[in-house]
Amino acid sequence: MVKKIKEYKPSKWIYVIFFTLPLFFTLLVIRNLDNDLWYLLSEGRYIVQNGIYKIDPLSMHKGLHVTVQNWASASLFWIIYNLFKEPGMIVLVLICNFFICFFAYKLCLTISDDNKILSMLLMFATSITLSSHYIVTRPQILSFIILLALLYVLELYIKTDNGKYLIWIPIFSFIEINIHASLWWMIFLFILPYVIDSFKNNFLRTQGYRKKPLFIAIIVALLVGFINPYGYKAITFIFTSYGDKYMHSYINELLPFTFSSNNLANHMFLLILITSLIYVFFREGNIRVRYICLYCGTMILGLMSIKGFSHFVLVSTFPLAYFFKDLFPKSFNDIFPELRKALNIFYCIVGVLIIAGTSALFVYKIITVKLTHNAEVAIDVISQYADKNKHTIYSSFNDGGYVEFRGYKPYMDPRAELYLKKNNKKEDLFKEYYDLQHNILNREEFVDKYKFDFMLVGYSDALKATMQESTKYFVLYDDSEKQYMVFVRNDVFDAETRQQVIDSYSDALEKAKAEAKEKEVKNN
Repeated sequence: MVKKIKEYKPSKWIYVIFFTLPLFFTLLVIRNLDNDLWYLLSEGRYIVQNGIYKIDPLSMHKGLHVTVQNWASASLFWIIYNLFKEPGMIVLVLICNFFICFFAYKLCLTISDDNKILSMLLMFATSITLSSHYIVTRPQILSFIILLALLYVLELYIKTDNGKYLIWIPIFSFIEINIHASLWWMIFLFILPYVIDSFKNNFLRTQGYRKKPLFIAIIVALLVGFINPYGYKAITFIFTSYGDKYMHSYINELLPFTFSSNNLANHMFLLILITSLIYVFFREGNIRVRYICLYCGTMILGLMSIKGFSHFVLVSTFPLAYFFKDLFPKSFNDIFPELRKALNIFYCIVGVLIIAGTSALFVYKIITVKLTHNAEVAIDVISQYADKNKHTIYSSFNDGGYVEFRGYKPYMDPRAELYLKKNNKKEDLFKEYYDLQHNILNREEFVDKYKFDFMLVGYSDALKATMQESTKYFVLYDDSEKQYMVFVRNDVFDAETRQQVIDSYSDALEKAKAEAKEKEVKNN
């Protein structure tokens, strides 16, 4: 045992500690799987079973042109969920977070001249910030890996002057355009500061390095972007899908940054404040122009929309590895060399405890985290009477993804860009939905226009009061706890069947009330 302790190298346990802690924190903040996962799984299921589609098959509207800009990631999500359910999705998040940590660490290590302590601290800070707000079951977690890997190969190219690293840029372009086309242009926005810094200029203090291999890689990457099922439509997706005033006023993550009690806004302000002070304090240092451009550019994106701050998190901290590379010891053993053996044992114990804690938390999350929706029982009730190929269903923006997952075709779902006329080439349905919810559109006329067979109406939906007063629909389901109601158009059933349904619902409601009252008495 003594011999093994003497021969033991502590650095391995340091890696274990710093790479396991972010996974532990990610598991800690996972409470529910993201609501967008419903429509992503629906897209992926359809593609895996039927192939790529260009006319939307998921909503009730006919003939809507669609660009499934995340077709590859949606298919991946469905395959994993179909095989492994919720545990598979949690493992996917952890794997992605591990690679985010890996490339963040390697990036910091490259520009800090192999300063391991500094690189691990900055990697940990980046991962914790991302995990708090952006590490969710969406295609963006795959894009984060691509963008960090891109910065890593660019820094390797500059450091070694070896053009072979740039071969990865077209590969990243091909992957990104298929997994998350809306962020494909971020590859070139991240490259742009490196292009600027490649021109030697003493006044601007740009570094200057070989431009020809870089430009060739960029051109090839641009051309590779066309290798996707939707061609130029995937490349132009972001320009036709963002900027709509109704989307920006309705979807919170597209709103511009404001000071508020929101945790994300507060955290981003704190990050901007701390990093900006560091940049200003070290203004005498040889800071690279590319880092300043990345920092300012992504901060502007974040101020324009809360969603854009994810890119700011990716690039705001790694330049600090360049600032502080000579201020931090390069190894933990260099701090207390006389305590090397004792620290070695300490690292080992801490590492084992962290691994054990992470494993226990992982098992707990697998048991407790389920992909659920408050409208689950309501859809169960609808499924007793509705024909998936015949009946139409009204659902709100947030509920439509779950309705699609259950196999029905809703009026609306979270794919906001699909319902813009400039994309679907048919009708501006998102504006219609916006007007409906903001008392601009006559609600009775809206219901008469579509003649929905079933209507899934949440308590917060603007249609609730209208439907309760309607004589053309009757209540099939009402749950004050889950806050959902289901309405059925009178002529969906014949008179006899409709009365049986109403009586059945009334009996079930009375039974539920009695059970609830009995439960309350027992609790008291």
